[in-house]
Amino acid sequence: MALAAIPWRAIGAAALGGCLFAAGWSANGWRKDAEIAELTAARAQADLTSANLALTDMKEAGAKIRQSADDYLAIQSMLGVKMDALRKDLKNAKPLPADCRPDAQRVRNLSEAVDAAKQAASAR
Repeated sequence: MALAAIPWRAIGAAALGGCLFAAGWSANGWRKDAEIAELTAARAQADLTSANLALTDMKEAGAKIRQSADDYLAIQSMLGVKMDALRKDLKNAKPLPADCRPDAQRVRNLSEAVDAAKQAASAR
């Protein structure tokens, strides 16, 4: 008789309600996990796009730097040849007396040097 006094229907209904609640809770958790995974994937894709853009910018900047370095080396070697020629000209030139004016060749060399300096300054 003691078993007859236990409200089995109420216990069964409570257990069924608890199972349904747990199933709903789990399903909602799975749905939220899927939403979070989608958001995480979208964020990762945005980060990847941003990183690729930054990498492209760095490659372009590196190419510009390399081109500028190559230009600098070419100019430096060209200036070295010109400086050697000027040194040779100055070494072989006859010294001027204090009261004398420079000859036409020296004036041309000085004018060319001034023009070259102005051109190099304007290129910067």
